[in-house]
Amino acid sequence: MRVSLTSGLLGGLIGAVLSALVNYAFVGVPEGAAANAVNHAVSGLISGFAAGFIGLLVHQRKASAAAEANSADR
Repeated sequence: MRVSLTSGLLGGLIGAVLSALVNYAFVGVPEGAAANAVNHAVSGLISGFAAGFIGLLVHQRKASAAAEANSADR
């Protein structure tokens, strides 16, 4: 449970930072409410994908490190 919460917080933080960067750098200031909603959807999609991808890489790295540690102990 603790590892899941830590991973979730880390992913959320990465997603928030990436979303802010995408909105600031690529999207710009919207002209209306509909454009604002689309901009947030696009930035959420990009930041969610990036956070999920980074989370997967971290999980794979931890799993391979644990497997190597177990094989070295034998």
